[in-house]
Amino acid sequence: MENKLINFHIFRYHLLPLSKKNKQFEMFENSDLSFEEIKERKNEFFRNILDELTSIENKHHPLKLEHNEDDKYIFKMANKKTTRITQNFKNQIIANEPFCYIVFDNDPTVQKIAISDNPEAFSSPIVVKNNLRRIFRKGLEKYGLNIEIEQLFDKKGFWEYVKEHKKEITYINFQFIKPNLANISRSLPEAFKDFANDTNSHDSHIIIKAPEKGTLDNINKDNKDISGLVDYTSNGAGSIKLKVKGVRTQLNTKENPKIIKMAEIEEAEIEGSPEEVIKFYKTLMQFEID
Repeated sequence: MENKLINFHIFRYHLLPLSKKNKQFEMFENSDLSFEEIKERKNEFFRNILDELTSIENKHHPLKLEHNEDDKYIFKMANKKTTRITQNFKNQIIANEPFCYIVFDNDPTVQKIAISDNPEAFSSPIVVKNNLRRIFRKGLEKYGLNIEIEQLFDKKGFWEYVKEHKKEITYINFQFIKPNLANISRSLPEAFKDFANDTNSHDSHIIIKAPEKGTLDNINKDNKDISGLVDYTSNGAGSIKLKVKGVRTQLNTKENPKIIKMAEIEEAEIEGSPEEVIKFYKTLMQFEID
């Protein structure tokens, strides 16, 4: 197989109980699971969904499991298409199924998805992410769980933009996912954690707006609440939109995703022996720094 450049977009998934109330679920006969029990076993239930993926029939986006070891999974997702070609002066329609790679790490302290970028298969990894979210939400419902998937973004670029326009910022919209991972949620201010928990909001927004003809103050790293929100959302737990005076286009962190460029990777390393696959996985993840 040919060496080629493969770019992976990095996402974080969050497994959140649908309700704080006890509920009888179809998989558990004569047994109620509490909110805390569902929360405790969320990765076990998600593992069940991942194990079932190869048996899910999908006419448009078939999935194939390439490797599974220690809560790490590598799948291919194809996009069934038809392509028109001309041969011997005649037009023909042929089937085409370009695909991307999807890597899961279901470690409860990680919960990441890496999706390769292949424009021939999907217009962007976001399309793949949305397909996965639909599949997972349907499967997780019987366990009393919801899933939210957010892309990691480069907070360095965000802070550089803020510094450049610090006296011109008029609007910021912080979108954040209900805390689910202790190792990243510690940066989220307690008041916002309590708000999301008390209301069972899985996807919340905090919007701050300057007065007409005015600007926002104290938008910097020294502001612990602002800095905490930036740290939390950049780790795959939300996004930020920001407007400045005199600029029509707002900054949107979704447009600055964290991408890992895998130069000169052979597909045989992704689909080969267990040793080769493990090497590929470690190469992929060593570039990802929280």
